[in-house]
Amino acid sequence: MRGLQKLIETLLFSLPSLANVGALMFLFFFIFSVLGVFLFKDIVTGTYITSYNNFWNFGNAMITLYRCSTGENWQYVMFDVG
Repeated sequence: MRGLQKLIETLLFSLPSLANVGALMFLFFFIFSVLGVFLFKDIVTGTYITSYNNFWNFGNAMITLYRCSTGENWQYVMFDVG
C-alpha cells in the first residue's frame, strides 16, 4: 500500500511538467500546421494524401502532422507531397 501511495504522489508531482510538455507540443504542431497549409494547400490527392489526410485546412493539417509524428506511414505522406 505504501508503494502505491508513492507512485500516485510521483504522478501528481509530474503533472505540471507533463502539462508544459503538452503545451510545447501543441505550439509546435500549431506552427507547423499553419506552415503546412501555407506551403502545401494546393497539393492534389494521391495515394496517401486523401480527403482526411491533407494540408488543405488547419484541422486536417493538425491531424496529418499528428499521424506523421506517431510514425504512421509518414514516409508515404512525404513522397505524396514531394
